[in-house]
Amino acid sequence: MAKEGESGERTEEATPRRREEAREKGQVALSSELVSAISLSAGLGVFLVFGGAIVETLGALLRSSLGDLAALGGRELSPGSAANLIQGAGEEGGRALLLLAGPLLIVTALVGFGQVGFHIAPKAVSPDLGKLNPVKGLERMFSMKSVVRLLMATAKLAVIGTTIVLTVSGKAAAISAMDATDIGPVLVAVGAIVLRAVVGGLIAIAVIGLIDLVYQRWQHEEELRMTKQEVKEEYKNMDGDPHIKARIRQIQREMASRRMMADVPEATVVVTNPTHYAVALKYDRDQAAGRAPVVVAKGVDHVAQEIKRVAAEHGVMQFEDVPLARALHAKCEIGDEVPEDLFEAVASVLAYVYRMQGAAAPLRA
Repeated sequence: MAKEGESGERTEEATPRRREEAREKGQVALSSELVSAISLSAGLGVFLVFGGAIVETLGALLRSSLGDLAALGGRELSPGSAANLIQGAGEEGGRALLLLAGPLLIVTALVGFGQVGFHIAPKAVSPDLGKLNPVKGLERMFSMKSVVRLLMATAKLAVIGTTIVLTVSGKAAAISAMDATDIGPVLVAVGAIVLRAVVGGLIAIAVIGLIDLVYQRWQHEEELRMTKQEVKEEYKNMDGDPHIKARIRQIQREMASRRMMADVPEATVVVTNPTHYAVALKYDRDQAAGRAPVVVAKGVDHVAQEIKRVAAEHGVMQFEDVPLARALHAKCEIGDEVPEDLFEAVASVLAYVYRMQGAAAPLRA
């Protein structure tokens, strides 16, 4: 196999995205040999069932046309009359041919779609100037795929020819021995031999079609195989570039931090560790109605220092309590109420804040 990418050979199975892209370009595992085999078999079946009616209809059309020649030859036809005659003949012959062609088209479509499914691939029929490149055309002409197709076509002709010969061998002598004056039995015998040869040829074509189907699917899978690097790039593109995702997360954190800092001025107190932790709590005694204080901001290191700076600028009191600051930071997220096991410690802090503000009010645990 060809080597591409940084990791060497194409050893990995195609990803769903790779398969979908190939399908959009019309690259599917379709065996035209199998389509031909089944279509020809269906044509033979239709002819055996409706052949008599088709031949009878076409024969009647031919007889009526020949019978009308004498009458039509003696008069001048107007454009309208000629059009009517052509239309009538076309309708009669069209119905007979449609009886044969209609089932064939349906069977062919079902066999084709049965192999690859129904899917519209606009890229497969879009103009591609690269196909007009003579150099690439020569490469395709002498490629391994073209050689395989040539060998398969030769083998197909040889198999079909051999099958037909073996099928009808020994029958010619029986026909030559028949009485030549009685043409009916001779025609019946010839028809039986022809039918036998056609059936044998169709069986050979069907076998070739099944083999071609297996080969086409194997070849399609081989062409879709990917290198390890291609698989990595594929999933990277599907999941997003990690650098871009990291940048997005950074922006999200910055936006969340700005929103959080905007709530710090509304806090009641900031519980701090001297250098590392800061947790801003808000408690509205008038509107709390039994609710616990809420964490409106928290952070460590640089963020903690920024919380303390904003709190100092807006006159929010800061209370140093190392264990409580660490516990609040570990147990609470932004917007959470203080958990019950920390409520008593927080109540003591709030009571101290209210005393310092000269508006002490008891906080019930």
